[in-house]
Amino acid sequence: MQVDEQLHEEIMQAFREYFKANQRLVNEGTKRACMDTRFWLHRIRELGLERRRHLMEWRKWKDQDWDKKKSARRQARENKHVDD
Repeated sequence: MQVDEQLHEEIMQAFREYFKANQRLVNEGTKRACMDTRFWLHRIRELGLERRRHLMEWRKWKDQDWDKKKSARRQARENKHVDD
């Protein structure tokens, strides 16, 4: 979970940098500000894709955990009916 928290913080930091660069672009209108804004948008995209991969892995893990619990409950019900 620490990796997810670190990744979240990187996304937030990239967004803050994007916001600053975008403000410079709006106020100054320089090529440098435009390049910086585009860079941070690209960085946010990269981090977003990485975060998405982590979430997909977590979902798969949760699905497997859910399936195990569901199977255990089913087995317990079957065992109870056999004992009765």
